[in-house]
Amino acid sequence: MLISSTSATVTPGLALIILWAMLIALMGGAGVFAPWFAARRGSSRAIAYGNSFAGGVLLAAGLIHLLADASDGFAAAYPDLDYPTAYAVATLAFILVLALERVIPRALEAGDDHTDPESAALLDAGAKTGLAPYLLLVTLSIHSLIAGITLGISTAAGATVLLIAILAHKGAAGFALGSTFREADIPPRTRIPALLVFVGSTPLGVILGGVAIDLFGGGGGAAEAWFKAVAAGTFLYIATLDIVREEFFPGGSNRGRRLVWATLGAGLMALVAVWV
Repeated sequence: MLISSTSATVTPGLALIILWAMLIALMGGAGVFAPWFAARRGSSRAIAYGNSFAGGVLLAAGLIHLLADASDGFAAAYPDLDYPTAYAVATLAFILVLALERVIPRALEAGDDHTDPESAALLDAGAKTGLAPYLLLVTLSIHSLIAGITLGISTAAGATVLLIAILAHKGAAGFALGSTFREADIPPRTRIPALLVFVGSTPLGVILGGVAIDLFGGGGGAAEAWFKAVAAGTFLYIATLDIVREEFFPGGSNRGRRLVWATLGAGLMALVAVWV
């Protein structure tokens, strides 16, 4: 699977981990600062296709790879426990991220009714509290950190497709975050350090995952099983309520092509499961 628990697992070296971190940081930096550059005609379509591809990869990574590995890990760590713990933990992680991203911002609103769906919650809250860019920063950074750690502890064989998905989603999420900060007219002395937190969150996670593998080695264990289950719930949330909601629910064209890209992403991740 994506993060194998067998002794034959081949993990990437620290040099490759650092290279991944640098690539992701560059993509994140390009995404968050792109809204300040005027010449972006036609780029929104490419961002939509890349985000759709990332959604398919993350959905398949959560369901096919992470949940399966977490289930095996719990079975090995707790052989007397007859309960689908991995699925329960993933469900709880999904709900907790949902609360952080969709419920808490709603609670900060003044109570006005809106015809827009949940995707407007952060921006609506920001209109009244000024917190929207920072709430979005926190939630996206948490997502990115978990995704980075997952990549850092992945097998070398299974990490390539996940890296592509993270790069695609990092750029798209960074662009959305940068647009929110630009619309809020946040001054550079506050904006730049805040955006750099998001840029560095995934690379930090990748390095932490790689260091953990170097220090403790690959393999199973209760801690790894718990982490994989949490990562699976987070990935499923990003793929569904973040990416699918953004790319398919609002009005717009090219939904068929977006679906093709999402299917390609999921198909590639499913194909990787044949060997990993």
